Amino acid sequence: MDPIVSRSIAPVIIAAAASSAATAAVTTASYGPCGSTEGRGLFHADVLYDHAGGTSATLTIRLRNDTAPALGGFITGLALNGGTGVSAVSFVTCDNRSFDGLGSPVDASPYGQFMAGAAIGANWLGGGMPNAGIAVGMTTTFVFTMTGAAMDLAMLTAEDCLGGDGHAMAVRFRGGVGGWSDKAIGCAMPAPGAIAMLAAAGVVGTRRRPR
Repeated sequence: MDPIVSRSIAPVIIAAAASSAATAAVTTASYGPCGSTEGRGLFHADVLYDHAGGTSATLTIRLRNDTAPALGGFITGLALNGGTGVSAVSFVTCDNRSFDGLGSPVDASPYGQFMAGAAIGANWLGGGMPNAGIAVGMTTTFVFTMTGAAMDLAMLTAEDCLGGDGHAMAVRFRGGVGGWSDKAIGCAMPAPGAIAMLAAAGVVGTRRRPR
């Protein structure tokens, strides 16, 4: 290619790439438990990742308590780790006013430290009355902000915006029948199409290992 033509095209390519990176990208994914300390608490999380360009993105999580009704129990805490390239995660709001944001890092023992979270009484391990949390069958919506380099955030989706080098999320259960409590970690679950492929291959039922 003529060097002059090449030089004239290069700025156009760079501009197009920048425009593409700035385009709003909204993706969704489902997360579920892939490990717990007691094997009692269950949850389902619908995650929406919204990056409209720039150095911040919005993360919305609809967290449902799927624990067996006979076991009771309430979700009283949620902790999150940002994906690769996420430098910080910050709590914004929750439609259950009993939940308060947690300072970073969040000590979600025994699963280590997380970037951000929210909990009853601003205490992931305990604090406040558990029945102020998310009861069995109920859903609560959390909103967080993620920050990082624009190019890094543009490459993420709802399936990989959490986790990075650690666990994606940790969910705290308290106030179960008989006084049980539990701590579960969550992983992104396969999309419906992927589940169908796994079923055809005869591997449905295999849980993903914690990241």
